[in-house]
Amino acid sequence: MASRQVQLARWLASFIALIWPHLTVVNLLRLLWLSTVYYDERHVYKSAMATCDWDNWENWGPETVPHRVVLIADPQIIDRHTYARRDIALSATIFYTDLYMSRSYDSIINHLNPSTVIFLGDLFDGGREWDSDRIAHHHTDALIPDDPAGFPDWKEFKDEYWLSEHARFSQVFPSTPYRKTVQSLPGNHDIGVGNSIKESVLERFRLFFGEGNSLLTLGNHSIILLDTPSLLNDVNPRIYSPPRDFLDSFPDLLSPTPLHPHVIQDASPLTPPSLAQASPKPVILLSHIPLHRPPDTSCGPHRQSRNPIRIGSGYQYTNTLPEPLSQEILHKTGAKHVFSGDDHDACTVTHEYDDGKQKAEEVTVRTFAWTMGVRQPGFLMVSLLNDGLRNGKETVLVHECLLPDQIGIYLGYVELLVQTLIIVLLNIARRRGALWWWCRCLKPGGGRDEDRGRQEGLLGIIPGEKNTEMEEGAGKKRNRQCSGEFWGELRDLVIVVVPFYLTLLALW
Repeated sequence: MASRQVQLARWLASFIALIWPHLTVVNLLRLLWLSTVYYDERHVYKSAMATCDWDNWENWGPETVPHRVVLIADPQIIDRHTYARRDIALSATIFYTDLYMSRSYDSIINHLNPSTVIFLGDLFDGGREWDSDRIAHHHTDALIPDDPAGFPDWKEFKDEYWLSEHARFSQVFPSTPYRKTVQSLPGNHDIGVGNSIKESVLERFRLFFGEGNSLLTLGNHSIILLDTPSLLNDVNPRIYSPPRDFLDSFPDLLSPTPLHPHVIQDASPLTPPSLAQASPKPVILLSHIPLHRPPDTSCGPHRQSRNPIRIGSGYQYTNTLPEPLSQEILHKTGAKHVFSGDDHDACTVTHEYDDGKQKAEEVTVRTFAWTMGVRQPGFLMVSLLNDGLRNGKETVLVHECLLPDQIGIYLGYVELLVQTLIIVLLNIARRRGALWWWCRCLKPGGGRDEDRGRQEGLLGIIPGEKNTEMEEGAGKKRNRQCSGEFWGELRDLVIVVVPFYLTLLALW
């Protein structure tokens, strides 16, 4: 035992002796930057997914197999409609927002492995603005005004630009095998809202993403997707008829399918076979636009903003549906759970309908993008279990998952950069001596007064014009030496950290 401890001590001493010469300030800063960059560009996503793991919050019990759904709202990929900035500023914004959402989506697929992913609209930011020139324009489209705040350089963009944005979206959110992905629910940024919807834009969205009004069965639940932006239109039947007809088909569309009678051989004739009825499935409603609620209704503790959802509307948007329409939707669908988007921030409210006899909980999902005014984006995880054994218990569990704080990451880089500059300066001052660093590099004159005094006192030289020029040249040389030493250490740091950072960007 003692010999083993001696060997361990010798090995530790040898290791320290080996690495000690390399433990310079620059190398320690390199290590600090490399670990910080790796954590912020890689590990934060894994950490977020680990925190949100299904097993951390599902409580269905053992030997259950729930259907797991991820809801993503308002990615709104950045385009020329979003900001007035152009050239490299816009290109950098597009690159880093796409990179963030791509990393987040990949982490969801690889670590959480949901059975179904559903988008709640606003896939694009300016999708409604790019008119279609391949689908015949109807006369009503010409009457719809363009964005009054629009920029002249994109007002003429049409299908070609929209198709390039669709290709971008498909790269950020690629389809994956053995997983159901639903992207057909439109938002107001995709097609517009109400009477401002252009039929050609709506038809193009349907052509590429599918019908916005549909009924899905997931985890033995009825999932209703309702195109509420089109439902608000009242001037073009080709726009409002599909969602109106779909809504009017409820509740008949939800009627359970009768089961075939099961005849038991040699049974008593006193028990004739009857037509059994299947139990109705719990209903979940998905709408891009939130339902109506009274003004100043609290949104619960998960909301980042202190302000509730404002009741109002403007160019191509409305914050909530009208109250009569909201009540009609709840009455006809009988939904117990509602999930919406549009607001960009989280909000949880409870609606009453059918004269207060029924209730529905609505969760507005926060945006998936870090450029939409919410410091910490996120998504919603929904676990469905309706195995017929719940006996009136809840069949839906929800959990909000927060994504990394990208703005906080960038601010952390800036803070670390400032600290690095200070550490490099202090290290040079320590190595050279604080007095030397002050006289030679920081004090105005760069040490010329010190040299002049030394020359006059020790050599008896009387300063003249020639000596002054020589002193100025020597001062400039000393300044170059000071700055060269400072920038040299920064260069030694940059040539390691920057390639590592670029590698992480390229090899996600």
